[in-house]
Amino acid sequence: MRGQTHQTVYSYKLLQRFRWGLTGYLFQLLLTGLMLIAVSWFLQTPVNRLVVTLAVLPPIGLIHLLLFRFYAAISQHKPRTTADMLVSAWWGAGFRLPVPLSVYRTGESVVLTGSLLLSAAAFVWIPFEYGLTLLGGNLILAFPRLLALAASFRHVPPCQVRYEKKGVAFLLTDG
Repeated sequence: MRGQTHQTVYSYKLLQRFRWGLTGYLFQLLLTGLMLIAVSWFLQTPVNRLVVTLAVLPPIGLIHLLLFRFYAAISQHKPRTTADMLVSAWWGAGFRLPVPLSVYRTGESVVLTGSLLLSAAAFVWIPFEYGLTLLGGNLILAFPRLLALAASFRHVPPCQVRYEKKGVAFLLTDG
């Protein structure tokens, strides 16, 4: 006879789903263009000379992913990296199972604060126009995380958060 296993089955009620779709990406693209125009105006430099400064934007995604995995390792949660890593607003990072709201908030806060601090530290070592693009790009690329984090404050602590393919879902368990 096999040993008995103790299993608990939870059902979830969806409270809210936050997704970052095509409209969100177009908004980020618009903000990136406006950022280039603002930096151009501030530095009195033609925009076409500043297009090369966009080369500092791809490492921001890598920084988000590494900071998320660092937080997951410290908090001893099992992270998951999905295949849509390069086109995801969360850079393909998430947890395998739903996590408590406090874990979600702390993880997102670590990623947002850490990436901003790393960008500010790099600002000292790179040319001024690249630094402005890095800081502005960091804020623009962190926008989906920031909005989802703000949306999480509408929910109470027994809520669970599940990372989905294009966003996060706020769930409430029945037991």
